[in-house]
Amino acid sequence: MATQHLQHHRGGSSTAAGAGGSNIDDAIGIDLLHNIISRLPATSFASAACVNRSWNSICSRILSYPKLSSAISLNPSLEEAVNEVVEKVLSVPIRPQFVIASIGPSFTLPRAHQLITARFGSGVPVITSLSDGIIGRDALTSEFKEVQWELMEDDEDLDGHGNLLPNQGIVLTVGHLPDMRATMIPLLSQDEEPLMIDEFVMDIREYASLVSGSTSPAAIILFSDLKTDMRPVLQKFDYTFSFETVVVGEGAADTSTGVIGIKTPP
Repeated sequence: MATQHLQHHRGGSSTAAGAGGSNIDDAIGIDLLHNIISRLPATSFASAACVNRSWNSICSRILSYPKLSSAISLNPSLEEAVNEVVEKVLSVPIRPQFVIASIGPSFTLPRAHQLITARFGSGVPVITSLSDGIIGRDALTSEFKEVQWELMEDDEDLDGHGNLLPNQGIVLTVGHLPDMRATMIPLLSQDEEPLMIDEFVMDIREYASLVSGSTSPAAIILFSDLKTDMRPVLQKFDYTFSFETVVVGEGAADTSTGVIGIKTPP
């Protein structure tokens, strides 16, 4: 209903859709218009922001606070599972700055990453990893669900034929952090050589300085597999970055070690 209402006015006269948009604002009322726009899905919300300066201002106010949107799907089809969670997380007004996905061991990691990246575009950093379990609200029912795949050894985890239930599922989270920027920087290694920690830290410092003028990002999210010892990296962070830099991470991901640095722009 809200989407149709906005589309109707967007297709109206040039006066109503002018730079100020006062005719629309007067007819609907700012408070009601704010209420309508705040209920739009992400795609329609992006279109509403382009109607005129007044609508853009309302959209900016709606996005003036940090926002996360997340959903889980246990659909055995990877394509359908990705579609379900993407549609759910984008059913609210949000402008994704980063995407984090955890998938079940039975899904193919490169294919999952490809599908998710295709939906959000190359300009949005995407981290995709394999997980032993996921937690979240179901994309279709909104019911809270928790799955621990490493525990699937009991009779209750067997289907009617005595076979283990498939370890398939995905949880997807997108985030919007006002006045912040996000990117992904890989932690590389050369053959059997140690991790290239100095280069990793230098890349983070250079990007942070380019974006904000400060060499310390606001936050760093690390992802590594079980075989990688991240203690040398954390030790390097400890005396390289500001105490205010928040560092968190996932240490059981089946993916190339990397980082999302979220930094304050100038």
